Amino acid sequence: MNTIIVHPTTPEETSFLENLLKRMKFSFEKVSEEIVTVSPDELKSIHIGIDEANDKKLADSSDVHQKARALCSK
Repeated sequence: MNTIIVHPTTPEETSFLENLLKRMKFSFEKVSEEIVTVSPDELKSIHIGIDEANDKKLADSSDVHQKARALCSK
């Protein structure tokens, strides 16, 4: 079996293709893609976080919770 991937660009195209496939009795699945845009500053922050994780510089969650409790109790 082969797979054909189609990328409609408008809701109208999507609706048309769905209706056509249904009428022709083709089995299909609809998968939504979410496009995420990231600013240069956000991308830089992500890379810094990845580098810190790779260098094992991240704090343990129990340490973070303990520090947060100490800050909130003041």
